[in-house]
Amino acid sequence: MLRILTVLLITSFTTVMNAQDSTDDEHMEAYIVIADTSQTYSRLRSKMLSLSKKLEIKIDTMGRGFNSVKKLICLPENDEDELYAGYYFPRRYPSEVLSLEYLNYYTNDNNSTENTIALVTIITDDKAAAEKNLAKVKKYSKNAFVINVTLYMGCMH
Repeated sequence: MLRILTVLLITSFTTVMNAQDSTDDEHMEAYIVIADTSQTYSRLRSKMLSLSKKLEIKIDTMGRGFNSVKKLICLPENDEDELYAGYYFPRRYPSEVLSLEYLNYYTNDNNSTENTIALVTIITDDKAAAEKNLAKVKKYSKNAFVINVTLYMGCMH
């Protein structure tokens, strides 16, 4: 657990430091639709599979899965990215696909813990597109909501 926290802290620190040293073209004002949140990966994964069929939206795990020993969404230990192999790497770029992400990467919400998982349906810089996606998602997930954040788009290495 300490190793996981260390990587998350390093990632957060790196993101903050990179943000301070970067230009505005390395940031994006993003609207992220979240269908639901949970502390339980398997519950959200089941919901993601169901939503994928109902909404006809693809799933993109980015090669990540749930490591039950680490209790972490992460890349495989043998991933080609040596820095993030065995660790969580967040989805950041605009796309309309389903994925499971750690909510605290996107928000500083004091109500969410480091293990709160979010079922993300879209990341976009278009508020109208996010609202349209939210309306579709709300038909199947009453807990859906949108967050507006500034995402760091530069290199995470």
